Amino acid sequence: MKYYISIGLIFITINAFSQNDSVLSQFSKKQLIEDYDLMVSSLKEAHTGLYWYTSPSSYEEIFQQHRDKIYEGMNSYEFFRILCSVTAADKEGHSNANPSKEVSNYYRTKGKFLPIGVKVVNKKLFVINNINFKRTRGNVIKSINGIAIDSILREIFRHKSSLSDGFTTTGKFNSINRYSFSSNYFDYVYDFKKEKLSVTLLDTLTNLENTLSVNLVSRDSLLSIGKTTPRTEIEKNEKLFKFKIHQNTKIAVMGFSTFSYNAYARKNLNFKSVVDSLFLVIKKHKIKKLIIDIRNNSGGTEGAEDYLYSHLTKRAYTKYEYVEVKSLKFSFINQTDYKDNTESLYSMLKGEHYLSNDGRFLRKKNVLPTELPKKKPFKGDLYILISGRTYSGGSEFASIAKSHNRALFVGEETGGGFYGQTSGSYIYLTLPNTQNKVRIPLLKFFTSFKSNDIPFGRGVIPDYKITQTFEDYINNVDSQMEFTLNLIKD
Repeated sequence: MKYYISIGLIFITINAFSQNDSVLSQFSKKQLIEDYDLMVSSLKEAHTGLYWYTSPSSYEEIFQQHRDKIYEGMNSYEFFRILCSVTAADKEGHSNANPSKEVSNYYRTKGKFLPIGVKVVNKKLFVINNINFKRTRGNVIKSINGIAIDSILREIFRHKSSLSDGFTTTGKFNSINRYSFSSNYFDYVYDFKKEKLSVTLLDTLTNLENTLSVNLVSRDSLLSIGKTTPRTEIEKNEKLFKFKIHQNTKIAVMGFSTFSYNAYARKNLNFKSVVDSLFLVIKKHKIKKLIIDIRNNSGGTEGAEDYLYSHLTKRAYTKYEYVEVKSLKFSFINQTDYKDNTESLYSMLKGEHYLSNDGRFLRKKNVLPTELPKKKPFKGDLYILISGRTYSGGSEFASIAKSHNRALFVGEETGGGFYGQTSGSYIYLTLPNTQNKVRIPLLKFFTSFKSNDIPFGRGVIPDYKITQTFEDYINNVDSQMEFTLNLIKD
């Protein structure tokens, strides 16, 4: 597989990488190659899903292409961009490169950002605030510094795979909503020497284009601008869960923003007890139709999704065809967060896995078995709201229900892959010279789910694809919830 970059993006990359900021450390080519080669060898040794979506031959090409970009005197931020591009090529949202303290500090104190927030609707970036005291809210970004926005997005997504497994894109677009676009533009595209940028906007009312010269702002100023743009109800994610019974109906709405047991524990709550109590209320009120909202659920503790689903089915099932780890020991362990606690990791890996006849290390069947159905589960109609932010354990819950034809799905394709993910346990590799870190997921979860409707590398695809319009967004109308309630009432 060949990888091509448009002429515009070649200009961006060369222009940005040819300039060094004196605040950032510069490294010898030898130091950078040492760090780079350590990252590559560690990924090959420990990342079980490295070649799930990108073939070994294609990845070797990527490894060499990016190695060839390293030059004498490259600074820490430029090198960080290279690491991000390499880790994102696996198309696994659980793996990533993390900046060193120096790079993070530069971002916080010296970063220069576009004072622009966006709402993505059908891959178009609508501006959510007014710029330069002009009415720009509702305009669509067409280009920045003469580079088409589609090319800029390709460059951003080439560096990050958060909320995205395989060939899904909804999670990637969700990850740049609001002022995250400005942050990602700085991280992966911005030329460090520029003080202002030209932004071409399309006025959707007049269908006319207008180009503005926009002064860049500090991170603190960007945060202040963000506070002047209130979050909609969908965007708010402060509550761990929600529950509501619609009056004069037999419809209940249940929502979970996370499946993390620790997040519940920090609030002196127990996830399983919360779920049990909600279904007791459903039983008491004789609810016949249930909406479960997991649009903001990016996962949490393994098994939480099974516990929730155990209240919704009478059928026992096996969630994974297999769970695999690449090795039970790692040669680079002394450069990781386990350097002082090696035995705890090795003991866990050895205790939970066995060497199969085909030479793979697979999880033992008695480790975290799938939750058995409750004796009296909810038998009514089930509707599940999903989005690109539905990821990891959140997407696994959707996948379980989808594979059993248990629910109707409304919203957008999940960011998490239907057929599995690589996550579970992680090693954080610290590169000795630059101090950048690489998160390597260790466990490949291959689900036992089948579907004729979902191609390999895709997430759960909704039965009703409903995208919130920009008009509904600014009016705080939950298009997907309203559609689902009307669907039930009909």
